[in-house]
Amino acid sequence: MRPPLGQTTALRAYRNSRLYRPLARALRVYNRRIVDRLHHRGFTDFSASFPSVLSNLDLEGTRIGVLAQRAGVTRQAAGQLLREIERAGYVSRSTAPDDRRATVVRFTPRGRRLMSVIFELVEQLDAEFAAILPDGDFKRLRDAIVRLADAIDPIGTFGAADEGRKR
Repeated sequence: MRPPLGQTTALRAYRNSRLYRPLARALRVYNRRIVDRLHHRGFTDFSASFPSVLSNLDLEGTRIGVLAQRAGVTRQAAGQLLREIERAGYVSRSTAPDDRRATVVRFTPRGRRLMSVIFELVEQLDAEFAAILPDGDFKRLRDAIVRLADAIDPIGTFGAADEGRKR
């Protein structure tokens, strides 16, 4: 049910109760906490804009076009952000061995150290967020969001959706 546009209180309540706002708010806080904790761990050059691309990079490397598609941005936007990430030393780019026109992005050794710390931080944050909700609710919420994302955005997942597609 859509609220009347002239009623500010009703409109705010409606917007706050739709999926996009709480998801965006939770993701914003999640990413901010990861960035803050990375800075405390010595990755002071890690930018809040980096996760949109790095979270879509396979450990064995990914083509820029696939990264852009997963992140929901243009190739040009992905390329621009990758230049910043590369300057920070987290990734390197090289020509794809099977297509000289394509570029593959890979984690550098520093990028792999970063990912190791991020995996640790993700486990911590998941546990902290789970503690806010009654027992089992966080797992059910996470599982439901994964199922929803897989159903509406199969290209964005790692694994089966990539089979048959060149990296």
